Order: sequence, then C-alpha cells, then structure tokens
Amino acid sequence: MLSRLLLGVGASVAGSLGHSLGMTLQKRAHMQHEAASPGRPLWKDRQWQLGLLLYLFSSTAPPTIALSMLPVFVAAPLAAVGLVANAVFARYILDSTFARTDAMGTFLVTMGSCCVALFGAIDEPPLSLGQLLRLYKRPAYVLFFSVYALLVAVLIVAEVGWRRRYARASEAAGSAMPPNVPLGSVGAPRGVGHVEAEPLLRTSPAGYSSVEYGAGVEIKSTRAEQVARYVSGFLSAVISGLICSQTLLLAKSGIGLVLLTVHGDMQFNDPLAIAIVVGLVVTALANLYYIQRALRLCSTLTVVPLCYCSSSLSALLSSLVYFDQIRLLTPIQISMIAAGIVLLAAGVLLLSMKAEPHEGPLHLGSESSDDE
Repeated sequence: MLSRLLLGVGASVAGSLGHSLGMTLQKRAHMQHEAASPGRPLWKDRQWQLGLLLYLFSSTAPPTIALSMLPVFVAAPLAAVGLVANAVFARYILDSTFARTDAMGTFLVTMGSCCVALFGAIDEPPLSLGQLLRLYKRPAYVLFFSVYALLVAVLIVAEVGWRRRYARASEAAGSAMPPNVPLGSVGAPRGVGHVEAEPLLRTSPAGYSSVEYGAGVEIKSTRAEQVARYVSGFLSAVISGLICSQTLLLAKSGIGLVLLTVHGDMQFNDPLAIAIVVGLVVTALANLYYIQRALRLCSTLTVVPLCYCSSSLSALLSSLVYFDQIRLLTPIQISMIAAGIVLLAAGVLLLSMKAEPHEGPLHLGSESSDDE
C-alpha cells in the first residue's frame, strides 16, 4: 500500500515537473529562434523537439499512473506543483524577472485550482457507445456545447484580429530599423545569441519602447506592437486551455470505449467511435498549435497559469454537463468550486498586470539585476 502511494505521488510530481520543464524548453527555443532569425524551421531545433516530447509524455503517462494509484484529493494538489515549478524554471532557465505579483498570482491560481479539482471531481464508470450517444444528444449538453463552441470561435476570431494588428505593427516598426543592425540581435537573450551590447528597454514620452545598442544605434517599437503581441499570446493561451479540456473529455470517453472493448464488448464498429477518435486527434493538434503560439509571444509565467486555469475550469464544466453530474454536487462542493473560481480569476488578473513590454525575448533580467 505504501509503495503504491509513493509511486503515485512520484508519478504525479514527475509529470508536473516534466510538463513545466517541457514548456520552458519550448519557450527558450522560441526565444533562440526569434533572436537568431535563422532560415531553418523551428521544428528542426533539438531543444524544441526535446521540450515537445517532454511536454507530451508528461501530459499523458504520469497523470494516468497517478490517477490510477491515488485518490483525487491527493493527486489534484500535486498536479498544481507544476505552477510552482514553472515559476522556478522561468527564473533560472529563461532568466525571467519574477515580480511580487507573479508570486501572488501563481499562489492564488494554485489554491483556486486545488479547490476546483478537489470539490469538483466525481468518479464516472466506463460508458458504452450507446450511453455516450445518449449523453451527446441531451438538450442540456447540446446547448452547452453550442455556447462553448461559439465562445471558442469568438476568441479565435479575436486572436486572428490581434495577430494581424501585431503583424502590421511589426512591419511598421521593422521599416524603421537601421540597416547596419542585424535583426537577430534584437532582443537576443543572454547565453542564447551573441550581442555586443546588452539591450536596455526604455519607455519614451512619445509612447515608444527603445532598445539601445550603443554607438547611437536605437531601435524603436511602438506600444501598439507590444500590446498586440501580448493580447494575441494571452488569447492563444486561453484558447489552448479551452480546446485542451475538450481533448480531455474526448480522451475520457475514448478510454472508456477501449476498456469495454478490452473486456470483450466491442465498441469501435460504429462511426461515432471513429468520430470520437478523429475529434481527439483534431483537438490535440489544435491545442498544440495555440500553445506554441502563446509560448512564442508571451512569458511562461503568463502562459502556463492561463492554460491551467482555462483548461481546469472548462474541463470541470464540460464533464459536469456532459456526464449529467451537476445534480450530484452538494451545496458545500458548489460553494468551494465558486471560491476556487474567484481565486483563479484573481490570480489570472495579477498575472496579467505584468509590465508587458518585457514579455517575450525582452522578458529577461539585465546584467545589472544579476549584480544585485
């Protein structure tokens, strides 16, 4: 019994650490790629490949082992270890500045996610294809999924709009760049790409952020470019979390079908079962696309908690509505879930109050900060 408990705890902690480390390595690869501006694609970068594999493995195998060996009230708080690990990795691998608001926001998100996971978890036995079909056809779920899909579509349209605004602002800022300054030197992180002078970010009264390289060379980017970059990354992180929750819901349904098939009740002879598998693959790929975009545009101190919050909340709501479990919640559970949502919202608000001009490649400590 003790060995089973220790194995479950170890798997949960290892999964959380691996998940955060994988995202951090991918973020560092994005920073290197943007700083050096190389010709070869990012997916050929070994560091990015390692981070992606670590992210995918840590998101699947360790959580499955942990949930099979630990009760939810033990596994849920351990999964939140990843938020703390993310802050540590961002500080020491990416050399990101870790402000007091980051610490408080991470703490609130961790506590809120624990409340939601602990009091919102309800066990569900494997369901047959016929039972799943009946759940899909319930008017309550059809209405919920329609509103959910509309929300995701609106966020995607908004993100595309901010993406285009960022592209236009970047082109306008790039046209003012002196020809004798290599593009790869802009915002290159220390230890990632060589620059002769460490860039210092300043804000001018005219609303520009200027990056100085000495010898009178100065490159400016507008506030509009910085805001558009951050909002696009912010929305991408939220969209990734919302899509991830549907991936988890489809995976939960698919695992139930596999378990019934293994026990002799064949479930994969119907088009609906194939549709569930196809939906699982599509949502998984869409989640990877948006998480990569969010990592390219924003700091992991912002991306990871946002993904964690949006996926946890939407997964809880989707599961409760889909499996018709809302009626099983007690008033105490509903109160604690509401409290967790408030904590999550407060944590995300604090994390979004970061000085956003320092996001992305410029979200790095300067040499002066190392000397302190």
